[in-house]
Amino acid sequence: MKKKEKTSVIILFIIRVCLWIVALVATIYWINYSIQLHRAGIFDPAEYSTAMRPVLYTCLIISILAVCISFALHALTVRIKKSSN
Repeated sequence: MKKKEKTSVIILFIIRVCLWIVALVATIYWINYSIQLHRAGIFDPAEYSTAMRPVLYTCLIISILAVCISFALHALTVRIKKSSN
């Protein structure tokens, strides 16, 4: 593998790790927010879902996008490795 391709693969790997960290942080934030709502005494489904829905959907979208982009970057990495051989 040429130096240029090796550098590209390493950069893509670092970006993929960062994306997985973003997905993990979004998931942890969603769980923490849910716990905070319960600690505040919000147990009524109507009140809880109204407060939780925007945070849940936002964190879910962030996590799914981060993971999908990571998989696309992995496919790009495989393509770079195959083309350099």
